[in-house]
Amino acid sequence: MVENYISQLERILSAGPFTQAQLAKRLGVTPAALSRWIHGYARPHSRRIEAVGKLYREVVGYSTITGAQLSELVRRADGLRKKKMWSAIALHQALQDELLLEHTYNSTAIEGTTLNKKETEVVIFSKGLLPDKSLTEHLEVTNHASVLRDILRGKKYKTRISEGLIRDLHRNLMQGIREDAGEYSRHARAIRGINIALTHPKDIPEEMGHLIREWGKERARKTVRDIALFHVRFELIHPFGDGNGRVGRLLVVLQCLQADYPPVVIENARKAEYYEVLEYAQRKAEGPFVRFVVDEMEQTNKILKKYR
Repeated sequence: MVENYISQLERILSAGPFTQAQLAKRLGVTPAALSRWIHGYARPHSRRIEAVGKLYREVVGYSTITGAQLSELVRRADGLRKKKMWSAIALHQALQDELLLEHTYNSTAIEGTTLNKKETEVVIFSKGLLPDKSLTEHLEVTNHASVLRDILRGKKYKTRISEGLIRDLHRNLMQGIREDAGEYSRHARAIRGINIALTHPKDIPEEMGHLIREWGKERARKTVRDIALFHVRFELIHPFGDGNGRVGRLLVVLQCLQADYPPVVIENARKAEYYEVLEYAQRKAEGPFVRFVVDEMEQTNKILKKYR
C-alpha cells in the first residue's frame, strides 16, 4: 500500500522553514539519503517515518476542517460504496486472502507484534511456526486472522453492533493470551504515549451501554463520519485490559462492510499519525481523523479494484 511520508516531506519543504539540507540535518540523515526518500528510491526506517510524521504535524499542523469540508469527505467515501460489498468479498477467496493479510499484519504490528508481512503470511496461510517468535505473537496473529476471516466470509458477526458482539470479538482475539478475554477491565488502563484520561473501570458498563444505544439510535445508513466517531469514543472508553485497538479496528471493518464501504486497513506505516489524529479527535475535533479514515479507505479500495 502507498506510503505517505513522501508527500509529508514535500509539504514540509514547501512550508518554508527548512532547506533540504536543513531538513536532512533535523532528521539526522545525509542530504543524499533524504533525496532518495523524496524520490522514492529508498524507504526510511519506521522510526524515521514516525519522525517525519511528527515534524510534519509540527510544521504543517492540522488545518480547521469546516462543516462543508466534512460533508465533502463523507461524499468522497460514499463514492466508494458498492452495493452488496460484503457479499462480493465473501464470494472472492483471493480478495479475502489479501485483505486478511493486510489487516492482520498492520493491526497486530501497530500493537507491537514483531512479525513482518512475509512472516505473518507464513503463519496465517501455511500454519508455520517461527522459532524466533513467541507463542503470544503467534496467537496474536492466528487469532486475529481467524476472527477477521469469519467477518469477511459473513458467517459470524453479521448481526447489529452490541456489547455482546464486542465482547465476543475480544474473547476470540485474546483466547490463550489473557485470562480475562471477553471481560471488561476492572483496573485502570492507559494508552502508551498518550496522556488522556480513560473511562474509570466502574463506569465502563454504563459508557459502553450508552455508546451502543447511541449507535443504534443514529441513522440507519451509517456514514464514514459515524464510523470514525464510534472508533474515537470506543478507544476513549478503552473497555478491556488489552486488545482495545485491535477490537476497535475490527469494529471499523465490520461497520464499513455493514454500510457497503471498503473495509478500511489502518496502516502500521501511519501508526504515529493514526494515534495523533485519534487523540486530536478525543480532545478537540474529529475532522482530521475522519480525513485520515477516508484516506485509508481510498487506499483499501485500490485492493478491491484489482479483483473487479
